[in-house]
Amino acid sequence: MPQDQTPEAPNNIFIARQPIFRKNQKVYGYELLFRSSLANFFDPTRDGSQASSSVIVNSFLLFGISNITEGKKAFINFTPEMLCKEYPALFPKEITVVEILENTTQTPELMGALRYLKRKGYTLALDDFTYDESLEPLLELVDIVKFDLRLMSMAELASQVKVVNSRHHKVRILAEKVESFEEHEQVKRLGFDLFQGYFFQKPKVIAGRDIPGSKLQYLLILRQLQDENYSVSQVAELISHDVSLSYKLLKYVNSAYFGLRREIQSLAGAVAMVGEIDLKKWLNLVMLSYLAEDKPIELVRNSLMRAEFCEAIGSHLESRIKGSGKFYTVGMFSLLDALLDKPMDAILAGIALSDDVNDALLGRNPNLLMASLYLAKAYESGAWQTAAKLADKLAINADELPQIYDKALTVVKRFDFLE
Repeated sequence: MPQDQTPEAPNNIFIARQPIFRKNQKVYGYELLFRSSLANFFDPTRDGSQASSSVIVNSFLLFGISNITEGKKAFINFTPEMLCKEYPALFPKEITVVEILENTTQTPELMGALRYLKRKGYTLALDDFTYDESLEPLLELVDIVKFDLRLMSMAELASQVKVVNSRHHKVRILAEKVESFEEHEQVKRLGFDLFQGYFFQKPKVIAGRDIPGSKLQYLLILRQLQDENYSVSQVAELISHDVSLSYKLLKYVNSAYFGLRREIQSLAGAVAMVGEIDLKKWLNLVMLSYLAEDKPIELVRNSLMRAEFCEAIGSHLESRIKGSGKFYTVGMFSLLDALLDKPMDAILAGIALSDDVNDALLGRNPNLLMASLYLAKAYESGAWQTAAKLADKLAINADELPQIYDKALTVVKRFDFLE
């Protein structure tokens, strides 16, 4: 990053989002993670209220909250100083969840500000919660309590939940840093109804289970779509033989995204409207959504976001690698293990991708494809230090990453049939 660009510069704003799920595995909202630059990670002196408020306000002005969260809840951490200055009131109460750190000092000024936000209709959440009687005044105000699974044993968590439920029946409890299917099942039994973490990215291994025939067919179609010689006429023929695909394509081209004055009713017209490159991407996404029929649809969204992110990184590296379309493939296929509940190596053995793509997906023999995927993963999880190092190794201008991520979010919004 050029030395003359400060972290507060409005074009150096980094945002990532982490999904928060309901019990039905649909997205309830996103926790938003902010940095004024990747360099900001290394300079704790810049993490004061003034810098934080500037980043948050500018982020919403530049990106737009509706684009970031797609109309769902936005969980945002506010410092005590920002709460006392009533900064949360700058954002729409319908989707803003005000996160309060558990160790926040309960001054009269702070409690007054929280009561004001509560009266205004804002949702309040208490973050990194560990029960203590001194927190009772806060528990009387908040709507959501977030428990960090990494801070206590499951037995301790059960005890804490029991105390909170016995005294505050209207409080919703959210489990964060849920990192496995087993943990997800355990916290559900404890009464949690909101979940945050990457449990959905780790497969539930079932002994002896194979990939069902229909899903295997979808995988083979996905494999065919990666062939650079795959023609648009072949894609159109594939769609024409599937009523569901045909309907979805017509619905897509007649959506608000294309802004048509009259509806397109023929499959040929729809194919022409989308174009060869976008049509292949669209079909990739539909095939993945079929694979995810019993999974959180956020897996498909995240696959698409990674594909777009990695493809953009690949476009910056075209002089250093041939076949930049492989970057899209790596991002798109990066969650196949979670979609199919199978180890990645077992899945890849049946679809014959190129060696460099396989290496990237399996995390072996480091290459540029792997580095782009790791950069996408670091950015989406707000691991800014790792993202900074990877961007530097790839000779990518870190200032461009927010625009790449924002573009990927915009692409995801186009596919309303995922809901």
